[in-house]
Amino acid sequence: MATYIVKPNQNLFDVALHLYGSIEGIFDLMISNPELSMTSELSFGQELVYHEEFIINASIVNEFQKQNITPSSGSRHVYFKRPDRDLIFLIGVNVDMALTHIKVAGEGEMLVDWGDNSNLESIILTSSVQQIEHYFDSEVKKRRIKIYGNTNTLKFTQLDTTGLGGSLLLCRPVVVDEYVCRGRGYSLTGLALLNGAYKVDLSNGIISDLLPIANMSLQELNLTDVYYMTDEVLDDYLVYVKEHYNDRRPCTVYLTTTPSERGLEAIDTILREPEWNISDTWKFYINNELYIPKTIENGTVTE
Repeated sequence: MATYIVKPNQNLFDVALHLYGSIEGIFDLMISNPELSMTSELSFGQELVYHEEFIINASIVNEFQKQNITPSSGSRHVYFKRPDRDLIFLIGVNVDMALTHIKVAGEGEMLVDWGDNSNLESIILTSSVQQIEHYFDSEVKKRRIKIYGNTNTLKFTQLDTTGLGGSLLLCRPVVVDEYVCRGRGYSLTGLALLNGAYKVDLSNGIISDLLPIANMSLQELNLTDVYYMTDEVLDDYLVYVKEHYNDRRPCTVYLTTTPSERGLEAIDTILREPEWNISDTWKFYINNELYIPKTIENGTVTE
C-alpha cells in the first residue's frame, strides 16, 4: 500500500485518473479507504491509501509524470462575501498560484477574503510575526484577495506582502510601522497611505516609479538589487527628497545602483545640509559602502 496526498482542487475522479490512468481506479480508492463514497469531497492535504501496483492505463500515468501534470477539475465559482468591516487592502494575485501567504504582526483583528470559496478568515495580530498560509480551493479567471478591518483598532508593526505574489492596492489609511515586499514588480501607488511607516524594504524588486513613496518620512529604505525600469527612477526620487524635504526624518538608504551625477548631487545636498542632520544623520550605502559627500573648499570640489 502507498499513500497519496490530495492536491488543491482535486476530486475523487482526478485522484483515480492520476494514480491509475483511468477513473475506474475509483473503486480501488473506495476499497482502500472505506470512509469514501462516490460523492465524497476531498480536501487539500488529505491522505489516501491505494494499491500502487493496481495501474489500469500505464501510458496515461507515465504521461502525467513526464509532463508534470496533476489532474484538478474540482473548480467552482467563487461566492460573494460581505463583511461588516472596512476594506483596507485589495490584492490581485496570479490565478495559477495554489499557495499564498502573508506575514503580519501588530494588534487588532483583520478579516481575509482569499478570493475563493473558503470562509472569511479572522486573524488576531500579535507582537510576534505570524505567517498566514492559504491554499486556494477554486479556479478563477481573476483572483482578488481582500483584507478588512477596523482602522481605529487595527495596527501593523510589520506587514510583509511578498508571499501574496500580487499587486497591493490600499483602499484607506492604516497604521503600518514596517512594510516589506521583496522581489516584486508592481506599482507602489498608494503606499503613502501607510500611516507612520518608518521602514520600507523593496529589495530585489522591479520598480518603475519611486515617487509614490517620496513623501514618506522613513528611517530606513532598502532598495538593494532593485531593477529600475528607466535610469531616471532613482534620480527623480532623490531630487524630489532634496526639493521637498519638509519635516521628514533622516533616513538610511541602501542601494546597489549608483545614481547618476544628478542623483549624487541631490545626495550631497541632503548630507551637507546641517538642519537635515541634527537629531540623526542621513546615510546612503551604495554596494555596502557608506557614501561620503563631496565637500567644497576654496571653490574646489573634493571627495
